[in-house]
Amino acid sequence: MAFLSPSKITTMEHARKHRTWALWIMVIVYIFNFIDRQIVNILQEDIKADLGLLDWQLGTMTGLTFAIVYCTFGIPVARIADSTSRKGVMAVSLAVWSGFTALCGLATNFWTLLLARMGVGLGEAGGSPPAHAMISDLYEKEKRGRALALYSAGLYAGTLLGYYLGGWLSEAMSWREAFFVVGIPGVIFAIIVWTTVREPVRGLSGTKPSTQKVTFIESFKKLWSLKAFRYYSIATGAGTFVTYGLGNWMPSFLPRTYGVLDPETMKYVGAWSMPEMQAFFGMCQTSMVDGVRTLAADCTRMSTTEIGLMYGTVTGIGGAIGTIAGGYIADRLGATDRRWFLWVPMWGKVVGAPLFICALLAPTPELALLLYFPGITLAAMYLGPSLAITHHLVPASMRAMSSAVLFFILNIIGLGTGPFVVGILSDAVGGSAASIAEAAPWIGTTVEEVKQWSLKWAMIAAVIITLPLTYLWHMGAKVLPVGALDEDGNATKEALTEGDPKGQTQTTGPSA
Repeated sequence: MAFLSPSKITTMEHARKHRTWALWIMVIVYIFNFIDRQIVNILQEDIKADLGLLDWQLGTMTGLTFAIVYCTFGIPVARIADSTSRKGVMAVSLAVWSGFTALCGLATNFWTLLLARMGVGLGEAGGSPPAHAMISDLYEKEKRGRALALYSAGLYAGTLLGYYLGGWLSEAMSWREAFFVVGIPGVIFAIIVWTTVREPVRGLSGTKPSTQKVTFIESFKKLWSLKAFRYYSIATGAGTFVTYGLGNWMPSFLPRTYGVLDPETMKYVGAWSMPEMQAFFGMCQTSMVDGVRTLAADCTRMSTTEIGLMYGTVTGIGGAIGTIAGGYIADRLGATDRRWFLWVPMWGKVVGAPLFICALLAPTPELALLLYFPGITLAAMYLGPSLAITHHLVPASMRAMSSAVLFFILNIIGLGTGPFVVGILSDAVGGSAASIAEAAPWIGTTVEEVKQWSLKWAMIAAVIITLPLTYLWHMGAKVLPVGALDEDGNATKEALTEGDPKGQTQTTGPSA
């Protein structure tokens, strides 16, 4: 037995006794993952002003280079996790990304901050694949979707806390100190992971434990040989292109769209349209003058703390609800027709897209957040079902690596290009403000308006250009393997027409 590490779980009876504790520990690890990943988004306007950055640099730092490192190292890390201690890989990774998060506070320019963020990506590459594999071994196939969905909800809980803490810390101290405060606790929690979580043997929830070792290429070939995976993995990437492209920029969208430029700090200062609501929640000062309540100026001014609180609540709670609901609904409906593992995400994306556009065009920040809430709730329903169906289709020895394959695709497309492309488009629109104001006054009637709203229109474009790719979910559903799957994910054949898990032809179900 490794030093201070409890013994492995070898029976499902022991797994049922321990898995709730293990799952919640892994959820907390995932929360740390997204606190450290997302805190830079709420701090980016302060960082931009302090270091003199452009939007494309912010997009590169939070998206492109982070995703390249995250995805590239996710492959060998998942290989290590599939052949060694998955819990050990997860604990070490947590300590690494938390340490690099703290180091972000020492950055003096774009390049040093970029290197620190790449270090965060390096550490986070080892967080999810081993956790996915352990969860799939701790839970039977019938319960796997909702367990993975609950774990995935940590994404939005971490996002919520990242925005809460980042907004408050940036005003209570500085953006540099904020990185230290959120980074160091993760290093400590890594010790708790190592000393309290019992790792299940591979293949425990299947018919027999598995000791087979596989490579990334083998896992990729196994998955890519299935037409269904080719379709839904690209659809997953397109969906995360929108959620990351919008989510990473929303803390900047609010003050830029609903504020004015402060010539001293060169930062946009946003304004709430309902100061009474700020006063009701005790977020600003009020006074009584001659029996009349007077609202202070901070009831209207949009502070970083308020942006973190408001947007963090919307995206954190909405995303968590959608993620858990997506896994639960897919498990229930997928028990009789596994195509629902892909239809549930599809309909979430289809209905969520127009809500996102309406939110971005809303005349007030309060209405924008109100419309964004159901949009992110529906858009977040994809992760649990897509992970569950992927694990259904591969042997137990490939589960960590299959997560790495899926995450490689969705993160390169979504996390890598989403924020980066939005930043590029924003700079392009702002750089052509004079000609755009003359040729397309509906974007902005003056040069100043076009520059101020360039980010808004870049975010809207991100939603529109990816919406047609939502149909790939349905294309994948139509060619899922039919018949009962064995523990290696093998079926009799691939469906040439729509079919249910028993191989019977079906004509019911979505036709989108």
